[in-house]
Amino acid sequence: MRRALCFVSTAVIMGVTTLPWSDYTGHAHWNQVRWIPFSERTLVASDSVLNVVLFVPFGFFLMMSLSGGQSSKNVFATLVLAASLSLAAEYFQVYCHNRVPSATDVCTNVLGAGIGILFRWWSATSAPEPTTVSGESSSPARKS
Repeated sequence: MRRALCFVSTAVIMGVTTLPWSDYTGHAHWNQVRWIPFSERTLVASDSVLNVVLFVPFGFFLMMSLSGGQSSKNVFATLVLAASLSLAAEYFQVYCHNRVPSATDVCTNVLGAGIGILFRWWSATSAPEPTTVSGESSSPARKS
């Protein structure tokens, strides 16, 4: 189930960032790329917020599905995969008439994945401890 949620999150990201496919052309629009993050005069806060929100589930579900828990290796891998997915979407947009690829989008997408990682860490550390039928803690360290 965890991997399925990660897959669904990835599919939603790819759909949102590449649709409509009718805008795709056979030539690049490199002159439209905004290479320097957060330098656009027309930076719209709602776009940045939506980019962050779009990648929060990706970071959360990918961390949940990776074995090894909350290791720094898994955090790094999740952030690298988020950046790679974002770069792939922005590269696709280079070939679209009505899309504007932006380094700001990549930054906010990775930020969203990072927030998802934090939510996963928080949910894993604040989850209630399993109890036995008698209501006692099942952890030997917590028994008095």
